[in-house]
Amino acid sequence: MTRPEALFPLFAELETLPGVGPKAAQAFETMGVARPKDLLYLLPHSGIDRTRRASVRDVVPPTTLTVEVEVGAHMPPRVKGKPYRVMVRDARLEFMLVFFHARADFLQKLLPTGQRRLISGKVELFDGIAQMVHPDHVLRPEEASDLPSFEPVYPLTAGLTQRVVAKAVAGALARVPPLAEWIDPNLKAREGWPDWRPR
Repeated sequence: MTRPEALFPLFAELETLPGVGPKAAQAFETMGVARPKDLLYLLPHSGIDRTRRASVRDVVPPTTLTVEVEVGAHMPPRVKGKPYRVMVRDARLEFMLVFFHARADFLQKLLPTGQRRLISGKVELFDGIAQMVHPDHVLRPEEASDLPSFEPVYPLTAGLTQRVVAKAVAGALARVPPLAEWIDPNLKAREGWPDWRPR
C-alpha cells in the first residue's frame, strides 16, 4: 500500500524542521525521534502556567510569574562572582531580576532602563523581597503574543532545550494534513473537546 502524498512531509528528514540542525537531529534520535511524524507522539510530561498577571502581588511565591514591567536601574556587581541585578516595577510593586555570570552589555540591550518588557520566570522571596533569577522569557510588549499562556514541558536529552523541542514539534504539527473530525459531534460538544486542528 502506498503512502498518501499528503503525509510525505511527516516522513522527511528531521533537519527539514525549523531549528533542527545535524546535532539536534542526532540528539532527537537518542529519544527515538527520527522523522517529523515521531514528534507527534512526543508528549509533554507537564506544563507551565504562564498566564499574564498584573503584579507579583497577585501570586504566592515561589511560583511562575508572567508580568509586564518597566525596567529600572541596573546594578552591576562590585565584586567578581556576585550577581548582576536589575530593578523592575510592575503595576503595583518594585522587585529585582537577578543574573549570574551575565555580561553587562547583553543585559543593557535586553533590558534597557525606562522601557517596558514582558518577563516570565520563577519568582521567589529572598529576605522578604521578591526576585526572579534568570527569567525564562524577556519580550518586548509587542511580542507578548509569542508567549503561550500554557507552555508544555517536553522530555529532553543532552543537546536539546525546551525551545528547540517546542519549535520542532510545532513544525511537525504544521505538516499534519487537514483531517475530518472522527469523534461523534454530540459527544464532542457535550464534553467541550477542541477541534482536531484548532482554528
